[in-house]
Amino acid sequence: MGKFLLTIFLGIAVWWLWRKLQASKADAAAPKAERPPELMARCAHCGVNQPRSECVEGEGQVVYCSEAHRREAESGARGE
Repeated sequence: MGKFLLTIFLGIAVWWLWRKLQASKADAAAPKAERPPELMARCAHCGVNQPRSECVEGEGQVVYCSEAHRREAESGARGE
């Protein structure tokens, strides 16, 4: 009876190790989706740096970190 249980246990252990190795090979072979580097821009109002795609453009290619900063800066420039 002991030999039978040992054989079953070894079979399960070998199967488990084989599955782990197959999973790690699949993870290593899968290409990782990396984002390309993105240009950073500085907010003309507060100076925060953030990705250019997240910026809000104002008048004359000036960029801001948010719509609120764009409004504050442009209303202050007009003297309102």
